[in-house]
This record gives sequence, structure tokens and C-alpha cells, in this order.
Amino acid sequence: MNIANPYYLALLALCLVFLLLLFGRERRLKRRFAKYAELPLREHYYSSHSPFWTSFKLFLSILALGCIILALARPQWDYENKDLQSSGMDIIFAIDVSKSMDATDMMPSRLLRAILQIGSFLEQVKTDRIGIIAFAGTATLQCPLTDDYEAVRIVLNGLNSNTVEIPGTDIGSALRLAENAFPEGSKSKTLILISDGEDLQHSALREARILKTKGIRVYTMGVGSPEGTIIRHPETGEEVKSKLDEATLQEIARITEGEYYRVTPGGEEIQLILKHIYESESTRRGKKVTILKEQYYLFGIMAIILLMIESFIDPRKRKSGIMAAEKSNEH
Repeated sequence: MNIANPYYLALLALCLVFLLLLFGRERRLKRRFAKYAELPLREHYYSSHSPFWTSFKLFLSILALGCIILALARPQWDYENKDLQSSGMDIIFAIDVSKSMDATDMMPSRLLRAILQIGSFLEQVKTDRIGIIAFAGTATLQCPLTDDYEAVRIVLNGLNSNTVEIPGTDIGSALRLAENAFPEGSKSKTLILISDGEDLQHSALREARILKTKGIRVYTMGVGSPEGTIIRHPETGEEVKSKLDEATLQEIARITEGEYYRVTPGGEEIQLILKHIYESESTRRGKKVTILKEQYYLFGIMAIILLMIESFIDPRKRKSGIMAAEKSNEH
């Protein structure tokens, strides 16, 4: 047996005090009556009330109070199996803000399309914590995990291709930063990587394998088209062709047991990824546990029953009893 709130049991001392007062009640009433009248008159004065039933009503009230105190203490015994589910997940978005994300093969641009996708995602989450990582030639944590979605939106809407000063596309740095961005003890670590997949440092797959060992699942979203489009190199000014590298993003998702989705103008994939995340994560995090049963309701029911019985008891003497007492007094 276990008591969840044992400090409430101290209130049972009140019940003991009330019981002691109840047992001495008749003596106190006699002494008080004797101050104002002769004791033989007391029987006539209280002839319409039964001392026994009056005391019994008070006794039931004290028992009901004791049951209420025991209910507040929340006694627990016996065991039951229960499905335990977490109330929310930790989800970090890693967004590619390199110059290639300014390409317009997806209107209005790859980066703006990614921001719109995340904005749509935020409208549907409820109890999850969200974080934002921006990366180009290096990665920075723009917004630590929080459930303040308005703050996340402000950070998100402030992203552009100048957010990270070092040019290039180092997906590996984003994965490495995400590894440390999740707090210790987090049960569900989900990273959503949005990029055109051009990993210039070629470290993404190595970092993905490390994330796998840390229990971090990566869902990748490809922005752009496989055919690509012409962009201007930020350092040399040379025109180069930038295209969506789906192979890298697909492999990152495969290694970490996530999924890959290509971003489309309609945005249907955000519904798919949201559904897949919640289904797979809830299945992975749910477990059965054996816990003690709450039994406070039994004492609550007993208190209600005692109070109902007390309310039906009439402390007045029956008329036949009163008449018999009066006749005996006459004789």
C-alpha cells in the first residue's frame, strides 16, 4: 500500500479530537444546564430530542470527515497495467540558408518555400517543442527548443541567405549541431532537414550515422528540382548550375530510419511527414507500465454514504415515546 499525499493524514488528529469532544458532550451539557436551572427540569426541556440519535448523527459526520481526509491522502494498492505515452516531442528544423536556396526553380524561391512549409507545420503542432537551426558553410542554433510558437515564427520569418555569413553548404555541420541541441533525457528526438541536398563538405552521411547511435531520427525534405537552375557563385560571381541532390537526402533519411519527401508547391508532403512523425514516434515511445491503483474514490463514496445516512436521521423523539414520558411524569 502507498499513500500519495501522506501529509494529509495529520488532519486525522482533528477527527480524534472531535470524537473525544463527542464522548464528553453529555457531561458538558449537564454542567452548562445546571448553571441556569435545576437538573430535573432538563429531562422535560429535552423531552423532544434523543441524546442517542443526536450523538449518532455527530459520530457519522466525524466518520465522513475522516473518509474525506483519507481520500485526499490518495491511498493506492493493487496493481494495474497502463499504456504510458509522452505528452510531446522535441522537433528541430535544420534549414539550408545557403545562396543556392535563393534559386527560383521553385517559386518564390527554395528558401521561402521551405519557410512556408515550416509555417504550415507550426499551425498543426500542439504540445511539441520546436527548435530552428540555420546552416550554410557552418550551422547556428537560431532558436533553442521551445513551445513558444510565436517566437519560433519570428525567428523563422527572419531567415534569409545572409543569416549565416560563411558561404557554402555543410549539411554535416547542421547534423553535428543538432546532436547537441537536444537536451539530456529527451525521449523523442526528431530532426527535419530541409535543403537542396548539395553537401559540399561531404560529411553528412558520417554525421547521420552518429545521429543514429544517439536515437535521433532525421526526416529530410528536398527543395528544388533535379534539373536545377543557373545561380551566381557568391564568391567568384561565376554562373553555376544548382540542382536538387535527392540521393544524399534519401541516404540520410535511410540511415536514421526517417523518410525523405520532396517539397512541392501544393505542400501536401508536410501533411505526410507530420502524420508519419506522430505515428512512428508514438509507437516507438509508448510502453506499458505497472502502477498502483488509485483507491481514493472508495473513501469518497463512503463519505457520501455516511453523510446521506446522517441527513436521514431525525434526532427528535417519536411522539409515542414523548407521550409515554409525559404519562410517567404525571404518575
